[in-house]
Amino acid sequence: MLNVELTMATGQTYVLTGSPLTEPVLAPEGNLRELRGVASRSDLSRPGRPGVLPGKRRFAAIEQEITFYLRAQNGDEMERVYREFRRGWDGMCTFKVEADHPQGAFFLDVVAGVLPGVDVDARRRTQMNLAVPVFNSTGLFRSSSRTSTTVTNVGDATVYPRIVNTGPGGIVRGPSGASWTLPASSAAALVDLSPEKLMADGAFPEGVEPGKTGKWTLPTGANLEWELLVANPWG
Repeated sequence: MLNVELTMATGQTYVLTGSPLTEPVLAPEGNLRELRGVASRSDLSRPGRPGVLPGKRRFAAIEQEITFYLRAQNGDEMERVYREFRRGWDGMCTFKVEADHPQGAFFLDVVAGVLPGVDVDARRRTQMNLAVPVFNSTGLFRSSSRTSTTVTNVGDATVYPRIVNTGPGGIVRGPSGASWTLPASSAAALVDLSPEKLMADGAFPEGVEPGKTGKWTLPTGANLEWELLVANPWG
């Protein structure tokens, strides 16, 4: 099963793998499957010996041009579809991929580069192509949010959870065994444990590497939220 949806910045959603008889915007499956993360490695040579010391994988930003197929019953409808689709790229848009991946659906948040100029009168057409350059800075798809205090990372990048706090605070203990004090929710309703976003006094970033499992112990009223990050959501 393959189902790909695109939710625009305006809230409009298109089923890109739907029926050409009913969907106003489609995209070729082969074009969509090329939308995935690309990794490089920081391997080190082994002096005097063959092979390398394997380094960590690093993912570049995702940059790809996708050609969308627009269709309508008549010229007036095509003008509306074309106008709405172009306007929808004015902000963050999200691809939702439901393929045969064992972890379910994945999402990719993208923004568009400069769209091509209008070279035809949409009112004179009932079908058109529009090539859109899309960009994602993280280079990875994210799963839906999970709320277990045990993080099993079967993805491709380190998972840094978030603590959502609605209680009085208390002791937080991470997978390393180190602990710190979570303030009451009035002072810390959300604590992101990633290195670039952690703002809570006394806390320190802690995540779970790919292939590992980590468990947090949280005080009453606090929950752990996290997402898997994968390069290839296509199964």
